[in-house]
Amino acid sequence: MDGFKRELDKHLEQRSISGYEPQVMRPWPFCIGFLWSAVTLSALPEAQEPPFVSARLERSAVEFGGSVVINCSTNCQHPISGHLETNLEKTAVGNGSTWRAFRLLNISDWDPGLLCFFECTDAGDMKPQRVNFTVYRPPKLVALDPVPVIEVGENYTLTCRVSSVAPVRKLSVTFFQRGERLHLQTFENHTEREARDVVVNHTVAARQAVFGEVISCYAVLNLWPEGPVFGKASSFNQTLNIMAMKLRRRRSCLPFPWSLLLLLLGAGAERPAFDVSVSPENPVVEHGGSLWLNCSTSCREADARGSLETSLSVEKRDNGSNWAAFQLVNVTEWAPAPECSFRCGGERKTVPANVTVYRLPELVDLDPVPAMEEGKTYTLTCRVSSVAPIRNLSVSFLRAGETLHLQTFEHHAEREAGSVVVNHTVTARRVDRGEEISCRAALDLRPEGPLFKKDSFSQTLNIMAFPTGPRLHIPRYIEADEETSATCDVVGVFPATEAQFELTFMGPGLNVSVTVSGDTAVAQANVSVSNVGEEMLNCTVSLGPVTRSVAAPVNVYSFPDPSLEIHPSQAFADNPVTVTCDAPATQLPNVSLLIKDSSGRLLASGDRLPLQLNLTAREEDDGRGFVCEAELAIGGRTTLRRASANLTVVYVPEMDESSCPSSHTWAEGSHQRLQCTAKGNPRPSVTCTKDSTVLSADKEEWVTRNHGGIYNCTATSELGTAIRMVTVQVEYGPQLGDSRCPSSQIWVESELQEISCQADGLPVPEVSCLKDGVAYDAGKPQNATQSHAGVYHCNATNAHGSSSKTVTVKVEYGPEMEDSSCPYNWTWTGGTEETFVCSAQGSPEPTVECVKDGVVHRLGIPQRVAREHAGTYRCTATNAHGSVARDVSVQVEYEPEMDESSCPSNWTVVEGAQPTFACSAGGVPPPTVVCTKDGISYHLSQGEEIPAHSGMFWCNATNRLGMTSKSVTVVVETKPKMDESSCPSNQTWLEGTLQSLACEANGTPTPLVLCIKEGAPEEVLQEQNVSRNDSGVYQCKATNGHGTDRWTVMVQVEYRPTISLLAVSAPLPVRRGTSFNLTCHADGFPPVVYTWRVPPASNLNYVGPNSTVTITGAGGQNSGIYECTASNKHGQHVTRVEIRVEEHWLYIIVVVAIAGAAMLVLGGMAGVIYYLKSTACKKGEYNVRDAENSTEATCLNRERACDGDIYGIQLTRT
Repeated sequence: MDGFKRELDKHLEQRSISGYEPQVMRPWPFCIGFLWSAVTLSALPEAQEPPFVSARLERSAVEFGGSVVINCSTNCQHPISGHLETNLEKTAVGNGSTWRAFRLLNISDWDPGLLCFFECTDAGDMKPQRVNFTVYRPPKLVALDPVPVIEVGENYTLTCRVSSVAPVRKLSVTFFQRGERLHLQTFENHTEREARDVVVNHTVAARQAVFGEVISCYAVLNLWPEGPVFGKASSFNQTLNIMAMKLRRRRSCLPFPWSLLLLLLGAGAERPAFDVSVSPENPVVEHGGSLWLNCSTSCREADARGSLETSLSVEKRDNGSNWAAFQLVNVTEWAPAPECSFRCGGERKTVPANVTVYRLPELVDLDPVPAMEEGKTYTLTCRVSSVAPIRNLSVSFLRAGETLHLQTFEHHAEREAGSVVVNHTVTARRVDRGEEISCRAALDLRPEGPLFKKDSFSQTLNIMAFPTGPRLHIPRYIEADEETSATCDVVGVFPATEAQFELTFMGPGLNVSVTVSGDTAVAQANVSVSNVGEEMLNCTVSLGPVTRSVAAPVNVYSFPDPSLEIHPSQAFADNPVTVTCDAPATQLPNVSLLIKDSSGRLLASGDRLPLQLNLTAREEDDGRGFVCEAELAIGGRTTLRRASANLTVVYVPEMDESSCPSSHTWAEGSHQRLQCTAKGNPRPSVTCTKDSTVLSADKEEWVTRNHGGIYNCTATSELGTAIRMVTVQVEYGPQLGDSRCPSSQIWVESELQEISCQADGLPVPEVSCLKDGVAYDAGKPQNATQSHAGVYHCNATNAHGSSSKTVTVKVEYGPEMEDSSCPYNWTWTGGTEETFVCSAQGSPEPTVECVKDGVVHRLGIPQRVAREHAGTYRCTATNAHGSVARDVSVQVEYEPEMDESSCPSNWTVVEGAQPTFACSAGGVPPPTVVCTKDGISYHLSQGEEIPAHSGMFWCNATNRLGMTSKSVTVVVETKPKMDESSCPSNQTWLEGTLQSLACEANGTPTPLVLCIKEGAPEEVLQEQNVSRNDSGVYQCKATNGHGTDRWTVMVQVEYRPTISLLAVSAPLPVRRGTSFNLTCHADGFPPVVYTWRVPPASNLNYVGPNSTVTITGAGGQNSGIYECTASNKHGQHVTRVEIRVEEHWLYIIVVVAIAGAAMLVLGGMAGVIYYLKSTACKKGEYNVRDAENSTEATCLNRERACDGDIYGIQLTRT
């Protein structure tokens, strides 16, 4: 991992490496710097260069979806406005006279463009400042594709996938092998800014020397110097599993007799020792990750197989001669203990793998560092959360890249992830101000794993000094409401630019401006107060955590303007007037008063308050000006206040008959002028109004009759009002118009009526009317009759002429209805043609409307009668003078009818329920209904009920117009019912046969029967192939339209025996004298019966339900085939095993020596012939054994249990 560290150090330098989450800068130190720089800029003297706009970002790289603060400022001293143009969401966070600060929120644009604008009073719109910054997203996932098992010399491709990262041009991807860099790829030429997925491939050749080495990939997003550096390793490292495949051939063969002799001689020799190893020996894996373990052995037996004992999940396996590889996935145990084991020659060896499970720190956080006062001590606290193993962790405090303190945890014994808190005490020094301080957590897993580093957010040290208190400067006496300057300074502070001033006077704080020179800061504020008395001016200066205050008393006095009053201010001529000069609400000494005229001539003076001047008003005094002066001497200076006023002399308006006559008579069409004037001072204005219309008193008007009436003439001035009423009468000739004398008039019979005819004119005209030579008084009422109808000639006359007009009078009366024109009752027969007639008399002629059920019926039109015409009609005759109504009844008769709604053809009656049978018929007059079955008649129209019997009824309906008949079928149905005969409650099935639940139910209609096994998700609908899992309790439900019945069925499934185990308790072959057991276990129902076929011997004993055979002190008679048979009524299952009992090796040597000597001659020739004909020396010789009958039967995969009767074919080199 040293090479890995060196490679990353080129990118990171002293920046932090974040493996999991982006590093986000704390915004508050930057905001304070922004605001202070903006305040300092606004306090600088006017710049010499032309006005311009500048912008400053909190940071130049911002994470996608994050936020950032931007400060727009200008050197223009008096900008009119300033704003930020952007399509991002923004909010204002501060402003000053020459700056604006905004926070950009939820940045979701990969290429944002910002423009800062300002408008200056001197330069107008200035050129906007464009601001660009980088939007980034750290790699969401770095994954290394699984590396397969590779043969030596083959090429293989490594693939690293980096998902959702931006900008790609800042990305680099590196492959590492055992900490050394294999390949580095960068993307400087990538121009897109959006987040993209990146795939990097690298091809290498497999070498046997790199077997077991760890491959990883690492992605680095380097935003330096604009932003942080992010590093992320692949989630799971891969272990190289490289194999060398070689075929070993036999170089020579011995004749069979000699081979057999050597085999027998070697059987008793001591077995060679063998080793077991695991690679890697000390693997490192991230919590939740995966790794490959390779187990190998020096055992040369062909059937040596390796296994891995672990509680972890094993996803993939691979094996070869003398080795086995296992992939462990989802490693979530903090102290796993996988063990590699091999069995060789009957001996088993186990080697553990020391696995280190690690977790990178979720968070490295430095507690906020407060502002520090020079010379005092402070404790720094670093918190590292959820890291493992802690013994490999080290935590250090850094100041300006220099290590202040380092703490390790090598004695920490726990392996689980935990959190760590480290404290360190420092003394504040002035030279450390502005230095960056942070803490770093390093998880060092070398040499087996990588070195991970993660830094906290950096914080800036804020060191300050405040040795002396502040000083105040302000006059002892100030006048109320007068603005006075006050200053507060402090000397020897560090840094003076960060001293915060607060000046308060009578409660609220004052607006201050601060200037700094060296280590001296001065605050200036303007003081203005209305309250009189002694008050305290307070100055508080804050520098970080240190605050000091000073106060000074200030006397506030009031000297208001004097008052000048003239009484009365508007005086009538020859009345007395008093001029008063006073200085109100003052208790100050040395105040003198003077009264002067507008020319400056002194009229009166004195020290007593108030000062008065008396005079008599004259007409020439109107508008005369007077001045009041007050003088005050205090604190070595003289203050002068003045007040002025003017005198007005007036008299009220007057009007009389000579200036404004009270009446006028004008003729229509002449020219006239209304003359009306008034006296008064000031000169009054005269207006004459009638009905809100103003008539000018000086302008001549063309007279119309609208000018006639009473005018209200008003003379008005500031002193009052004079009113005079003037009457104007306008005369004109008579006129007869339709408005007052309608040409057509309508009278109502029997009401008092008069000829409505009046004439307009002045004087009022006389009106008379003639009809048929008879004169009628136009204004006299009379009782109207139809004889008054006719044409009248009316005439109007006055002094200015006459007018005539013809008037027509019409007499009207209300409607009337009679039986002859509108009968009360009608009787119609259905299917015939009839006409509905109803009329009325009246003037004007009435309209007649007949309505039934909200529908208007057409009158006087012939139509074919239908039964819906029957009912009561409301007939109404209406004209302008009223209405009259009557009810007309229409009855429609028709012959009987029966349909499905009144008499259904089929009735269904449920057994045990109240029978309901109804049959009715329609018809007018109402028909009689009689139903007959089996010669018995039932009169349903008389309320007689029909019994519930199945069968056919014949029903007849009769009235005087005819008869109709219908047949009705009645069916009686029943509810579902299940019993033992239709659904046996206990059923026995045989496994492997087709079966179904034989369940039916009685009922009409035939019920639907559904059964479901308890705990099963689906119903049993049809015949199915039976398995033993079908045993259990079934709930059956029968349903039809009249109800439900439930029934419980117990099903028992029987099946033939199957032997699942035939085990020998001793290793094979069995040595003479060894006691051992043979156990046979089978599954079947009904319960199985065990029988054995064994070699006859006296040392046999059967145990339990005959399922176990015990052999005590095994000898040669116990060698042979042992056969176990498991039986029940459905069949049997047989399994065999061959047991061989070995003799002592010395006995074997003697027997072999004798046999060898006897066969040496006879077998020599046969062996030579066999050797020449055999192909064993060319191809290799193997012994094929039936695994099922072999005592050394093995599974094809030792890591899984054998299932059922599945065996392998074992090939053993001989």
